[in-house]
Amino acid sequence: MKFNPDGQLYKLTTVTTQFIFLNLLYILSCLPIITIGVATSALFEVLLRYADNERGNLIRDYFQAIKSNWKQATAAFVVLSVPIALLIYSSSFWVGGGTILTSIIGVVSAILAAYFFVVLALSLSLIGRYKNSLKQTLKNAFLLPVADPIRSLGVLLIPVVLFCLMVLFPGFRLFLPLFGFVLICYCSAFLLLSIFKRWN
Repeated sequence: MKFNPDGQLYKLTTVTTQFIFLNLLYILSCLPIITIGVATSALFEVLLRYADNERGNLIRDYFQAIKSNWKQATAAFVVLSVPIALLIYSSSFWVGGGTILTSIIGVVSAILAAYFFVVLALSLSLIGRYKNSLKQTLKNAFLLPVADPIRSLGVLLIPVVLFCLMVLFPGFRLFLPLFGFVLICYCSAFLLLSIFKRWN
């Protein structure tokens, strides 16, 4: 059997291996917690390029993206993760009240938490995709879900669907350390590119 470096099997194997390695790198990069923002921004950067047919070395480009994005991505993560955590806590607290009023407040808090989560995802992807000030990036990230609610909702639903699959099918949890995070960001990349191209 003759080895063909331009063959489809070789390309598929190479991409699959890079995706697995990139997913493991991302998990390791997130372990200090505070680095989740820059790791996610770097992952978005390389996968947005890949989804937009701008090939390159995923692993090398990931490290370069971490180096160039760390300051803005970390700041955006800190600024937005605090209200997300507070809103999630508020939602669980008010829903536990057991009355219609507290349940309504809890649902509103959950919706706001989801909105901030989408804003965080948009912020980190914008940091990876464009060079801009942090203030302008956050402003754009807050406005985009209002301007394009359907695709922004898709950015939220992709990780939610994966989480539901993990809960419903325990065997699916093995998928997360292999491909999970890369698959979430890669699928989201197509939605994000369509949002950015529409409003760019």
